Amino acid sequence: MSKDASGFWRTQLTTFAVLFAGYASYTYNRKSVSFALPNLMKNGLLDKSAAGTISSSQNTAYAISKFLGGVLSDRISAKWLFFSGLVLSGGATILFSTTSSLTLFAALWFLNGFAQGAGWPACAKLLKKWFSPEQFGTFWSALSASSNVSGSLCPFLATWVIEHFDWRASLVVSGGVTITSAVCVAMLLSDSPIDAGFNKDFTPEASKKKTDGKSTAAQSTWRDLIKSPFLWVVSVVYLVVFAAKTSVTEWGQMYLIEDLGHSAFTGSGFISAVETGGFFGGIAAGYVTDWLMKKSGKKTAGNPRMFAAIWFMAGVAGFLFLLTTFVTTSTSQFFLTVIGFGLGACLYACIAIFGIVASESYPSHLSGTAHAVVALAANVGAILSGLPCSYVAQLYNWRAIFIILEILAAAAALFLAFFGKVSPGLPGDKPKSQ
Repeated sequence: MSKDASGFWRTQLTTFAVLFAGYASYTYNRKSVSFALPNLMKNGLLDKSAAGTISSSQNTAYAISKFLGGVLSDRISAKWLFFSGLVLSGGATILFSTTSSLTLFAALWFLNGFAQGAGWPACAKLLKKWFSPEQFGTFWSALSASSNVSGSLCPFLATWVIEHFDWRASLVVSGGVTITSAVCVAMLLSDSPIDAGFNKDFTPEASKKKTDGKSTAAQSTWRDLIKSPFLWVVSVVYLVVFAAKTSVTEWGQMYLIEDLGHSAFTGSGFISAVETGGFFGGIAAGYVTDWLMKKSGKKTAGNPRMFAAIWFMAGVAGFLFLLTTFVTTSTSQFFLTVIGFGLGACLYACIAIFGIVASESYPSHLSGTAHAVVALAANVGAILSGLPCSYVAQLYNWRAIFIILEILAAAAALFLAFFGKVSPGLPGDKPKSQ
């Protein structure tokens, strides 16, 4: 039985708020050990190689589970997928705080990464069910910004807890917040408007039935999907930008503290600026690319959002150049904040664009798999930012990592300029109107 429009809008907002808080908790939890790394290394519990091993163990598991999560989100309850990931990741973090063994550190952070992979695929599926296609891009960008809100505030919270208590207390706080969010998900979230008692169905299939009764897109299969050149263009550049993002958030403060002698709070301030810039960059990317979509209509080859991605990727290369060339021991906090803000804005704008185009460019029954494929490529980039990058830092220094990423980001911008207009269509599909 349907409810009134105002009741539905309130339920939509509640759903979005629960997803926003839940995914912010995922991000806080995922980064909790990164915030504690300087303290762990200072106390002799880890060296650079061990820190890289722990990071790579999480990122490897995350890459696997995010792919599986994308496929599973089409087959099981997205609500309970989201809930399960929160409980498991929060529990793994609390257990991490109780040990001092490198083997257990790596095993528990692998478990954490595996649980983390349930987060965004479930969010994407729930967004598609709860918000119309006209709202999807806006709410996707806004929900993505939850990780930036968490990333902006949590470095300071973690640093304060570590300095007043210890690193173990910081991880207990993170795990506790995550499990509390899981309780809210269980109590307040529904899988779809229909499950909540509303006569609403925003799926593309429902829209198709209202217009021409039958969709030809369903004829496409996953085999057609993996033959799409556009999917692999997005995957390549997503790998690069995720390697850059993960390296900046994982190792940025280590570069400032160990290579340049800045304080822990200066390092935390830089990471916070990256996440703050990412908040605005992700939202701006949604608005800018929505405008490009409306302006281009059917006249532009490929997905028009990719044009903006070229410039944002070039921005990533530019701000990495500033970080590696002009930042010194005496660089002011203001200049570091400007670089961090600009770098975060460009990184998260690219991440938002690539996620949106992967989900919207293919039929509904393949959109989860399409996003899973590009997310897998992105997480390969995250894995490369772990142990391989820490090994580079051990041989040379932290700065060497960011010089390599600067070159890769510039190459990715050129790659997009040449191949960004490849059509996202599948074999046998009719051209899509946006």
